[in-house]
Amino acid sequence: MPTELNREAILDDFAMEEQLAPETLRNYIQKYPMFAVELTDLYHELLLVDLSAATDGIQLETKSAIQPAQQDAVLVANALSGGNLRSLAEKLELPRDYIAGFRDRKFRLGSIPGTLLTNLAKSASVSVHQLIAYFHAPPGIGTQMSYKADGKPQGSSELEYDDFVQGLGLNEAEREALKRLSVSDGSD
Repeated sequence: MPTELNREAILDDFAMEEQLAPETLRNYIQKYPMFAVELTDLYHELLLVDLSAATDGIQLETKSAIQPAQQDAVLVANALSGGNLRSLAEKLELPRDYIAGFRDRKFRLGSIPGTLLTNLAKSASVSVHQLIAYFHAPPGIGTQMSYKADGKPQGSSELEYDDFVQGLGLNEAEREALKRLSVSDGSD
């Protein structure tokens, strides 16, 4: 019985130590080797309690990792819509339908020539990474989807870029403008 009280007193003393460090545990085990297992168990338990108490006070980051990608998608969508679409089309001397094809993601990203993608991003004042992220982002629900449909919705199949361009029926001046957009300026 006296050893049991002594054991409890030693464990209480250990738990009340101001500096609970490995050195403190070592000192207690050297003084009381018969309680080494109990002291070690108590040490680990107290460390876990300290860690959980410390994390209770920490405000966790609640922002979603998707948020920057969504911001990029909105930025690119704005750069390729409305007045920006018109001014970009005029600047590049290409029809609005061409720019709208990028906005609407009408073709497969992997089929777009890299230089053209880079030059279009520069012209639209967005980064290539933002433009690529836009192509990977799920399409937003547009106003065309707010009406009652006559049939089941069908996913639009993505075209190859070259097929899309061919379907636009570009005139000679527009084809020349597209060639200029496809040429590297040497900065990449």
